Amino acid sequence: EYDQDEEVDAPVIDESLLSAKELLGLQQAEERLKRDCIYRLKKRPRSYPSAKYTCKLCDILIESVAFAHKHMKEKRHKKSVKEKQEELLLTALPPPTPSQIRAIGVAIENVVQEFGLNNEDLEERLKIKTTMENLLHQNLPGIACHFALVLDM
Repeated sequence: EYDQDEEVDAPVIDESLLSAKELLGLQQAEERLKRDCIYRLKKRPRSYPSAKYTCKLCDILIESVAFAHKHMKEKRHKKSVKEKQEELLLTALPPPTPSQIRAIGVAIENVVQEFGLNNEDLEERLKIKTTMENLLHQNLPGIACHFALVLDM
């Protein structure tokens, strides 16, 4: 009698059936797959018993090394791998040094001096805001108004 549970609990790849050469080839192929976040399943999923691998980035099940290689060439997977590499790179960056922090501060100050509002501009905008509020209150006494002060133009 066919026992479906036995098949599900069986290893996804029975390495005892492989020759030494085949086993070495499989191990080398799986090492390559791991670099792309594709791993051998520990046990067969009931929903897809022929699956042997899973792509952790794309959350999909894969039937064979050949299909895994095909998946690795897909645009979605390549994009996910690139995002993962960028994430790893960014998390590995050291924090900025004090001199880098000072240089950024100087750069920001230069931009503010060149493009930011001076005190006279700010006072002028505050006067305009107050004038607008007063005009609205004179013509519409019960109105509540809120103006955002735009600091750049």
